[in-house]
Amino acid sequence: MSDPQSENIAPGLPAAPGGQFSATPPAASGGEHGHAGPSFQMYMYVFFALCVCTGLSFVINRIFGENNHTGAAIIMAVAVVKATLVAAIFMHLKFDWGKLYCIILPVCVVTVMMVIILSIDAALAWHAYPESAVPMIVQK
Repeated sequence: MSDPQSENIAPGLPAAPGGQFSATPPAASGGEHGHAGPSFQMYMYVFFALCVCTGLSFVINRIFGENNHTGAAIIMAVAVVKATLVAAIFMHLKFDWGKLYCIILPVCVVTVMMVIILSIDAALAWHAYPESAVPMIVQK
Protein backbone atom coordinates (compact mmCIF):
# COMPACT_ATOMS: atom_id res chain seq x y z
CA MET A 1 0.00 0.00 0.00
CA SER A 2 1.33 3.42 -0.94
CA ASP A 3 1.77 6.42 1.28
CA PRO A 4 -1.54 8.33 1.67
CA GLN A 5 0.35 11.63 1.51
CA SER A 6 1.58 10.87 -2.01
CA GLU A 7 -1.77 9.74 -3.42
CA ASN A 8 -3.82 12.25 -5.36
CA ILE A 9 -7.17 11.74 -3.64
CA ALA A 10 -8.85 14.66 -5.42
CA PRO A 11 -8.69 13.97 -9.16
CA GLY A 12 -8.10 17.09 -11.18
CA LEU A 13 -6.16 18.81 -8.41
CA PRO A 14 -2.42 18.21 -8.54
CA ALA A 15 -0.67 17.33 -5.32
CA ALA A 16 1.60 20.11 -4.13
CA PRO A 17 4.79 19.46 -2.17
CA GLY A 18 4.08 18.23 1.33
CA GLY A 19 0.97 16.28 0.34
CA GLN A 20 -1.29 19.33 0.16
CA PHE A 21 -3.55 19.84 -2.81
CA SER A 22 -3.20 22.84 -5.04
CA ALA A 23 -6.29 24.79 -6.09
CA THR A 24 -4.63 25.65 -9.40
CA PRO A 25 -5.95 23.51 -12.25
CA PRO A 26 -3.39 21.40 -14.15
CA ALA A 27 -3.60 23.56 -17.31
CA ALA A 28 -2.71 26.72 -15.38
CA SER A 29 0.12 25.05 -13.50
CA GLY A 30 1.76 23.67 -16.65
CA GLY A 31 0.21 20.21 -16.43
CA GLU A 32 -0.33 17.91 -19.38
CA HIS A 33 -4.05 18.64 -19.81
CA GLY A 34 -5.25 21.52 -21.99
CA HIS A 35 -8.80 22.77 -21.96
CA ALA A 36 -11.70 20.50 -21.04
CA GLY A 37 -13.88 21.35 -24.04
CA PRO A 38 -14.63 19.35 -27.16
CA SER A 39 -12.11 19.01 -29.95
CA PHE A 40 -12.65 19.99 -33.59
CA GLN A 41 -13.14 16.31 -34.41
CA MET A 42 -15.96 16.08 -31.85
CA TYR A 43 -17.62 19.13 -33.40
CA MET A 44 -17.46 17.47 -36.82
CA TYR A 45 -18.94 14.20 -35.47
CA VAL A 46 -21.82 16.12 -33.94
CA PHE A 47 -22.28 18.12 -37.16
CA PHE A 48 -22.54 14.94 -39.22
CA ALA A 49 -24.89 13.37 -36.65
CA LEU A 50 -27.12 16.44 -36.87
CA CYS A 51 -27.10 16.19 -40.67
CA VAL A 52 -28.09 12.51 -40.50
CA CYS A 53 -30.86 13.26 -37.99
CA THR A 54 -32.20 16.07 -40.19
CA GLY A 55 -32.20 13.78 -43.22
CA LEU A 56 -33.92 11.11 -41.15
CA SER A 57 -36.64 13.60 -40.21
CA PHE A 58 -37.27 14.39 -43.89
CA VAL A 59 -37.38 10.70 -44.82
CA ILE A 60 -39.82 9.93 -41.99
CA ASN A 61 -42.02 12.83 -43.08
CA ARG A 62 -41.98 11.52 -46.66
CA ILE A 63 -42.82 7.94 -45.57
CA PHE A 64 -45.55 8.69 -43.02
CA GLY A 65 -46.99 11.85 -44.58
CA GLU A 66 -47.80 15.16 -42.96
CA ASN A 67 -50.92 14.23 -40.97
CA ASN A 68 -49.70 11.09 -39.24
CA HIS A 69 -49.19 11.04 -35.47
CA THR A 70 -46.69 8.17 -35.57
CA GLY A 71 -44.43 10.06 -37.96
CA ALA A 72 -44.76 13.22 -35.88
CA ALA A 73 -43.81 11.32 -32.72
CA ILE A 74 -40.71 9.85 -34.40
CA ILE A 75 -39.71 13.26 -35.75
CA MET A 76 -40.12 14.75 -32.26
CA ALA A 77 -37.89 12.02 -30.81
CA VAL A 78 -35.25 12.83 -33.45
CA ALA A 79 -35.60 16.54 -32.56
CA VAL A 80 -34.96 15.74 -28.89
CA VAL A 81 -31.80 13.82 -29.86
CA LYS A 82 -30.64 16.79 -31.96
CA ALA A 83 -31.35 19.27 -29.16
CA THR A 84 -29.46 17.09 -26.68
CA LEU A 85 -26.44 16.92 -28.98
CA VAL A 86 -26.42 20.69 -29.50
CA ALA A 87 -26.82 21.42 -25.79
CA ALA A 88 -24.22 18.89 -24.67
CA ILE A 89 -21.48 19.65 -27.17
CA PHE A 90 -21.93 23.07 -28.76
CA MET A 91 -23.12 24.72 -25.55
CA HIS A 92 -20.44 22.86 -23.49
CA LEU A 93 -23.00 21.49 -21.03
CA LYS A 94 -21.31 18.10 -21.08
CA PHE A 95 -18.11 19.69 -19.84
CA ASP A 96 -19.50 22.40 -17.52
CA TRP A 97 -22.34 20.48 -15.86
CA GLY A 98 -21.13 21.25 -12.34
CA LYS A 99 -21.30 24.98 -12.96
CA LEU A 100 -24.64 24.71 -14.70
CA TYR A 101 -26.10 22.54 -11.94
CA CYS A 102 -25.32 25.27 -9.39
CA ILE A 103 -27.21 27.78 -11.54
CA ILE A 104 -30.21 25.65 -12.53
CA LEU A 105 -31.02 24.18 -9.11
CA PRO A 106 -31.71 27.51 -7.37
CA VAL A 107 -33.70 28.74 -10.39
CA CYS A 108 -35.90 25.62 -10.25
CA VAL A 109 -36.47 26.03 -6.52
CA VAL A 110 -37.41 29.70 -6.92
CA THR A 111 -39.70 28.84 -9.86
CA VAL A 112 -41.61 26.27 -7.81
CA MET A 113 -41.92 28.72 -4.93
CA MET A 114 -43.23 31.45 -7.26
CA VAL A 115 -45.82 29.10 -8.79
CA ILE A 116 -47.08 28.13 -5.34
CA ILE A 117 -47.21 31.72 -4.08
CA LEU A 118 -48.84 33.13 -7.21
CA SER A 119 -51.39 30.32 -7.47
CA ILE A 120 -52.50 30.96 -3.88
CA ASP A 121 -52.72 34.67 -4.65
CA ALA A 122 -54.74 34.05 -7.82
CA ALA A 123 -57.08 31.64 -6.04
CA LEU A 124 -57.82 34.08 -3.20
CA ALA A 125 -57.88 37.34 -5.21
CA TRP A 126 -61.64 37.21 -5.81
CA HIS A 127 -62.20 37.71 -2.07
CA ALA A 128 -60.36 41.03 -2.11
CA TYR A 129 -61.78 42.25 -5.44
CA PRO A 130 -65.25 40.74 -5.93
CA GLU A 131 -66.09 43.18 -8.74
CA SER A 132 -63.31 41.72 -10.88
CA ALA A 133 -64.69 38.19 -10.61
CA VAL A 134 -66.11 36.49 -13.67
CA PRO A 135 -69.71 37.64 -14.09
CA MET A 136 -72.42 35.02 -13.83
CA ILE A 137 -74.66 34.44 -16.82
CA VAL A 138 -78.24 35.12 -15.90
CA GLN A 139 -80.73 32.92 -17.73
CA LYS A 140 -84.14 34.38 -18.62
